[in-house]
Order: sequence, then C-alpha cells, then structure tokens
Amino acid sequence: MLFRRQDGNVAALNDRCPHRKAPLSSGEVIGNDIQCGYHGIRFAADGTCTHVPGNAPIGSNFRARYFPAREVHGLIFVWLGEPLLADPALIPDFSENVKAGWAGVHGMLYVRANYQLLIDNILDLTHVVYVHKTTLAGGGVAETPLQVEVDGDVVRAQRLMHNVDTAPIYKAARNLHGKIDRWQFLEFRPPIYARITLGAREAGSDLPVGTPTHIVLNSFTPETERTTHYFWSTVRSWGLDDANVSKTYKDMTDLAFAEDARIVERQQQLIDSDPSGTPLVSLAFDRAALAARRIIKRKLESEALAAVPTANASPKRVTVRGADATA
Repeated sequence: MLFRRQDGNVAALNDRCPHRKAPLSSGEVIGNDIQCGYHGIRFAADGTCTHVPGNAPIGSNFRARYFPAREVHGLIFVWLGEPLLADPALIPDFSENVKAGWAGVHGMLYVRANYQLLIDNILDLTHVVYVHKTTLAGGGVAETPLQVEVDGDVVRAQRLMHNVDTAPIYKAARNLHGKIDRWQFLEFRPPIYARITLGAREAGSDLPVGTPTHIVLNSFTPETERTTHYFWSTVRSWGLDDANVSKTYKDMTDLAFAEDARIVERQQQLIDSDPSGTPLVSLAFDRAALAARRIIKRKLESEALAAVPTANASPKRVTVRGADATA
C-alpha cells in the first residue's frame, strides 16, 4: 500500500498490519504515519511502529514490512527486494514526463497476461501494420529489417524507412499526408522498462533522422503470473500548449493500446490452453524481444540462485516460471 506523508514524501508498506493482518490501506494518514483502520496502530514510512492505543507493550520486531520508494519522473518506483540493495541508479530516465519543454498524455491498462508478452509486443512493432490499422499502421514497417544490438543488460533496436506511406497518427498529429521517411528506435532496460522513440518527416526533407515526433515511455508492472499493470505515457517536445494535439495522442494511444491488450490477453489464453506445451517460435523481427527475454531469464535465475542457502545449493538449472515461453 502507498501513502503520502504530511511532508509530501511517498511511502510503501506491505498492506497487512502485523497485529491482526488487517489492511493498512483501510486506515488514514496521521502526520507522517499510516494508522491502521482496525485498531489505530500507527507505522512510519520505514515500518517502525510509532503508536499503540493504550500504550500496550510490543516486541522489538513488531513492525510493518516496508519497501524503499521514490517519486520521480511523474511515477512512483518501489523496490520490492532487499531494502539495502535498493539503487536509485536503476530507475530509468523517463524525465520527459515532467521536464520543461515537453508535454504529454498518459494512462494505465490492466492486462490479463504475463508482462513478458507485453514486452514482446512493444519490442516487435511489425504488428502495428496488422493490429493498429487506424492509428499506427503505415508503409515500410513489415518490409524493413529490425537492427538489434545488446549492450550488457540493455537492448536497443531500430528500423529506418524511407519514402513510405504515412501513418494515421502522423496525418492527424503532424499533417503528413504524402510519402514520409519514418524511424523507430527501441530501448529495453530490465526488468520492465521500454522507451520507444518514433518519428517521421516529409520524404527527403532535411529533418535529422532520429528526431522524435513523440516518445512512448512504458512500464509493465507484473501483478501475478497472468496479470500486469501497464503504465504508459506519450510525450512530445512540440505543440506544448495545443490541447487538440494532446487529445489526438490520448485518443489514438488509448485505442491502439486497447487493441494490444485484447490480442495479448487472447494470446495468453491460447498459450495456457495449448495441450502441446510447445514454446513460442521466434523469427527475425522477434530478435529484440528474444534478447529482452534472455536478459530477464538470466537475472531471475541469478536471483533465485542467490536466494538458495549455500548448504543447499544445487548445480542443477533453476526453473523460472513465466520466463521459458520462447525458444
């Protein structure tokens, strides 16, 4: 559960009061503490118990579990692991959400599918031609090879298209109705972050390739093995005060991502009900998604091994649920 303290800072605690396991989220904020709505016991941002009605004695270990939290880039990032390992340097740079010279729209979808299927989706933009015919589709995407590179834990990919048919979103937002040059730059950082830089110009014009028409910032927060909270924002550095442009982006992005959610949810259902149990197949345009899956798998396996006591450590491969869906 999250709460904003009186001093303005955000805190994250396990939503179970350590007393009788009632939900702390049913309580209220008192100063910089959260007060349980069942018996009035209060806890600070670090989980320390600060007040018990009637001054009833408590043990030294009576505290709520806390998670380091930081509010930055218009989002709240919560570290769910060992608090001492929390490293702010691992937070992605999504500063365009809030910094001067940028404007944007944002939203959140609840998707009934594993988060890695959504990462697959955002790193494989060939699907825009077939799934997003009224918003993001256009010429050259499926025909142009995706260039992919892996730098440590970061996956970067790009697709450059010249003299192709325009896309509905570029018609609506930038009045580009003829042939265009178009580019897609993709970047994935574990465990759940993707930055998608998209741009277009009139074919052959002198706008530098790579200049963003807009950037889509994505966070795929797993809830369970089969459900995901998908946080997104679409930001731009032009038309900052143009409400019509913002509405265009909001409406078209809502529509496009709802289309993604529908097909990925159906995909998840068919994966789960497939009696053959065969893995997903990866083709050339899946290279970025496959690289991201390999990074996630490696890090999950490393984390699982680190959690095994040394005396019980086994040389056998560690099974990681939800990470072996492709071959």
